[in-house]
Amino acid sequence: MPGPAARLAALLWALLLALTPAAAAWARPVGSADGPADVALAIGLTSAAAVATGLWLRSRYRRDTETDPEGGDR
Repeated sequence: MPGPAARLAALLWALLLALTPAAAAWARPVGSADGPADVALAIGLTSAAAVATGLWLRSRYRRDTETDPEGGDR
């Protein structure tokens, strides 16, 4: 059974996926979407999503060091 961090990550991803189409439908053009702040926001959100996914994968597929002390594949 996944731990609380995995459940939280799954909930956040579900909310992001559920709310993104609605937010996109409400968006109105207000000028250029390629300004420095927009690019920084896109990079920040993408980086945060990548880190969250990496941490989730790390917690999900962590190796048990007691059963394999060398940490290698056999």
